[in-house]
Amino acid sequence: MPESALHHPGEQPAPVQFDPFDLEGLGWRLRSFLRTAIGSDVELSPLHRYTVGFSWVTYGFSAKWHENGSAISRDLILRVGPPNGLFGPYKASPEALTLQALAKSAVPVPGLYWYSDESNVFGAPFFICDRVEGEAPIPWTADGGPAFDEQSRARLGEQFVTALAALHNFDWRGTPAAHIGGATDTSRTAAAQIDYWEGLMRQWSQRRYPILEWAVLWFREHAPAAPRISIVHGDYRIGNFLEREGSITAILDWELVHLGDPMEDLGWICLQAWRGRAPYMCHLLTREELHQRYSALTGLPVDPAAVAYWEAFGTFKLAVMHLGATYCYETRGFNDLRMAAMGIQIPRMLLQVESAVERAS
Repeated sequence: MPESALHHPGEQPAPVQFDPFDLEGLGWRLRSFLRTAIGSDVELSPLHRYTVGFSWVTYGFSAKWHENGSAISRDLILRVGPPNGLFGPYKASPEALTLQALAKSAVPVPGLYWYSDESNVFGAPFFICDRVEGEAPIPWTADGGPAFDEQSRARLGEQFVTALAALHNFDWRGTPAAHIGGATDTSRTAAAQIDYWEGLMRQWSQRRYPILEWAVLWFREHAPAAPRISIVHGDYRIGNFLEREGSITAILDWELVHLGDPMEDLGWICLQAWRGRAPYMCHLLTREELHQRYSALTGLPVDPAAVAYWEAFGTFKLAVMHLGATYCYETRGFNDLRMAAMGIQIPRMLLQVESAVERAS
């Protein structure tokens, strides 16, 4: 039945509700959207929901259509930002604009097709991009032993830092990425991030944590100036790229992207959470290898004190995310037990914040 038939003349259609488990309904809305966007009929495979990711809900599908007399076939990804998810309400535009800007750059990213910040199609903002071949390595090891053999570590580590350098070297001015938001004053990059994450901390938890309150004061007092303004991925780490046969095929998960201090991404890479007891940042590079190779590729001198600052801030940011996970599970009804599991880890995160700030002091 056409959706319009469900309403009386003159009435506004009922708001679309996003149900992540209604694959049939999502498929119907997807087909309707693509028919309009492409201007022809579209053949779709059934949607397949992926369980990866803690934020956006991800589906894979194949689409076939005709365009200018040619048959087109694409393997695609649909990502939808659930209204009650960790960072809800979501916006698709920052990630989508970044993917558009980087499409022909040296940064490996999926090709973007369509996006919207509106909720009239699926009940939430969404974007559709290419499905890239590869797996996301998440090599957590309980004993702190090596996650990769030495050859694989060196190869992936080189590609990992090369892609980051290409991102930070990218001239974003005059591209769609100029509109993603963030700070464009090198003296205000840290303040902008502190304001943003402190705001989320207050929103997500009525409880005050003394160590986090102290950390916010310390961050404001010791904020470094950025060496330049770059596109900052915001979550650049192991687990957020795809690898196939020893090559990184795509950098993923750009939902925290913004303009700011490139040292922020370097500090995030160094978080203990991404390496455990291993000596390699993100299981890929020693701290010295990361600094030296990054500096050689970007021409930027790496100030260890600035990286330590952003590592401490990243640890605070991750602790705030754990508060958000608890909030969206307990209060927003986001029924994902991984969110509950993150809540259990809050005491450990608070200890890591204390240690990271003390190391940076």
